[in-house]
Amino acid sequence: MIKKFSLFLMTVLVLAFASGCKKKNECEAGSGGSLTVLANMIHHTRPIKGCRVYVKFNTSEFPGESPSNYDLSFKADDSTSIAKLTGLNCGDYYLYATGIDSLLDPSNNIVKGGSPFSTSQKEGTQSWNIYITEGD
Repeated sequence: MIKKFSLFLMTVLVLAFASGCKKKNECEAGSGGSLTVLANMIHHTRPIKGCRVYVKFNTSEFPGESPSNYDLSFKADDSTSIAKLTGLNCGDYYLYATGIDSLLDPSNNIVKGGSPFSTSQKEGTQSWNIYITEGD
């Protein structure tokens, strides 16, 4: 009986130790990190000031246009086309931007678009261009 209990206890300890040693994925997209991405919105060759950038974690696929599909959003101030996406971790993201091109006819001056973004950089600053186009 004691041998069976000892064998059982040893098995439980080995399994507990083995499960505690799994290597965590070192790059998982999300907030709380030390990375800043400078997202520059460009419509054709024109920078679009004051755009909003929506950020979806852990995907390279377009999650749709609805803001509720995204995990975070950042807005460039009205004097620049660059939104500072702060506090990110390394990993895979989808970045989607919307804005207004004042040179277009008011009936179609909304511009939007997105792209996947992936980085292994864990801290510091990285730049990324988001090319946007006229809305539907």
